[in-house]
Amino acid sequence: MFGTIEGFGLLVPIFGMVFVGWLFYLDNKNKLLKNKEKSALIEKGIDPSFLDSKPKKQHNNLKAGLLLIGVALGVLLGYILNITFGIPNFVAYSTMILAICGIILVFFHKSKTD
Repeated sequence: MFGTIEGFGLLVPIFGMVFVGWLFYLDNKNKLLKNKEKSALIEKGIDPSFLDSKPKKQHNNLKAGLLLIGVALGVLLGYILNITFGIPNFVAYSTMILAICGIILVFFHKSKTD
């Protein structure tokens, strides 16, 4: 059954459904834990409203945008490597994407610390 590529096509939806089910399980477990914490606080006479207040999230839109630019530049440079030097597709694209994204993240981190 799994001797060909078509056999693996059946595994993708199965693992996908298992993964989604696992996410629902973890979400439900997290909600039950929060409810137990709130119940324990109420029993001790403490107001549990501070648990509902969420800290402000820092949006890393610049970081996400730079990573997407890095992916685009990596694909472009991978294509150039593939055409010019005959490097296999996977090697050229994956190394260039990872290298460019890594360089961009280093510069992003340097600019944040300055």
